[in-house]
Amino acid sequence: MIALDEERNLGRAASRLHMSQPAASKALTQLEEQVGYVLFERTSQGTRPTAAGTVMILHARHTLGSAVRVAEELQAAQERGTTLLRLGTLPSAAVTVAPSLIAALCQRMPALEVTLVEGVLDNLLDRLSVDELDIVLGRLGGRPLPAECEAMHLHDEPICIVSAPGHALASLRGQQLRDLRGRSWILPLPGTMLRERLERAFEQAGLPVPPARIHTNSLLATLAHIGQSDSLAVMPTAIAGFYRDRGSLDVLPVRIDANFGAIGAIYRQQGARMPAVQAALDWLGQAREPEVR
Repeated sequence: MIALDEERNLGRAASRLHMSQPAASKALTQLEEQVGYVLFERTSQGTRPTAAGTVMILHARHTLGSAVRVAEELQAAQERGTTLLRLGTLPSAAVTVAPSLIAALCQRMPALEVTLVEGVLDNLLDRLSVDELDIVLGRLGGRPLPAECEAMHLHDEPICIVSAPGHALASLRGQQLRDLRGRSWILPLPGTMLRERLERAFEQAGLPVPPARIHTNSLLATLAHIGQSDSLAVMPTAIAGFYRDRGSLDVLPVRIDANFGAIGAIYRQQGARMPAVQAALDWLGQAREPEVR
């Protein structure tokens, strides 16, 4: 079903599975007889799933993801004597929450083996929904959670203004956004959460968004450009603090009323949890900031 959904052509799906087309057609017919519904229909655009087929495909992907997980767990236990934890992370948690979590778990569980995947939210949530990941860390929001998934709020993340180390503005106190007019900027891409929050902060201060020659959503590109110029940029505070402590940038002492959003963990609610997954959720539950009334 997964192959046919991705190929949208019975012949190509059969070839991908090393089956003859008649055998693949017979397998589909048997499956449709078992569930009692037509699962795919032939159209001028190819073979497409029906509403019932879409439901079955989702279950098929989750079943396949669970089967792969079982195989990986068995191999890790038998061949390496380890247990697995598969984490997905957005850049907003890659240098903050993720390293702290992994360090704590590795100290507590000497046989732990961690796979850490960085990506965009949509892709990570898709992998979580089919059991290819155990937990996704990063900024919450942006799209509805997959079915049977839940989010744990960890903390809210303000944003700050950064510059190259030793920038002339880094040592000046009492500055406001209006004092930065005329400066060169590297701005987040339009439509991103960071850009929207920055625009709102300038609007609340009664100022236009400053012009910029560079617009990027790349953290590494931003670091590289501010390191070779006197341009200013914005970052979530925790990420900026990580690079400031390593001498890669300065955080300007400028008050900016903007919040990047909630940082949290997304995980599946149901199903048997391996000890490493439960240990990770327990640590995250203890590490989160208490909710403020």
